[in-house]
Amino acid sequence: MRELPRKLFHLSGLIFHPIALVLADYRRPFFLALLLAITLFEALRLRGRLRLPGRLSALLREGELRRPTGTFYYLWGVGLSFLLFPLREALCGLWVLALGDGISGLFGRGPLHHLAFFALSLGVLLSFGLPFGEKTLLLAGLLTLLEALPFPDDNLTLPLATALGVRILSSLSG
Repeated sequence: MRELPRKLFHLSGLIFHPIALVLADYRRPFFLALLLAITLFEALRLRGRLRLPGRLSALLREGELRRPTGTFYYLWGVGLSFLLFPLREALCGLWVLALGDGISGLFGRGPLHHLAFFALSLGVLLSFGLPFGEKTLLLAGLLTLLEALPFPDDNLTLPLATALGVRILSSLSG
């Protein structure tokens, strides 16, 4: 259960939902500042000029000691979604990443993981008002495929792909 703290950390990203709602028109400057801050933080960490506290450094995977962390990609994916897309689409991308990727990771990396991710993604898409049907099922399937790819980092791509997919499907519906 070494992954449990990482997945709980994944779910903690949902704090950006109320933050985005409270900030309203100021959400874009907030997310731009967040992206600049995390980029500076990672640059300093990777150059050895900044160390993570013990509990946080314990969450790092071996490969993250010498390359950007999943948190870096997570914040860039979420931040860019809020910068580039309307609120509803960005929030949907946040939820797919935080809930879908967070919870499905508790099922390992096999077929059950992919099924859980698909079901959770579909649930998020439906909860954000997409109609149940072939197009929404296709989008959930494409997101599942994207999440399964080893590269690029799904923390970056999932919120952006979700927001784009919701935007496209919403424009087709009305």
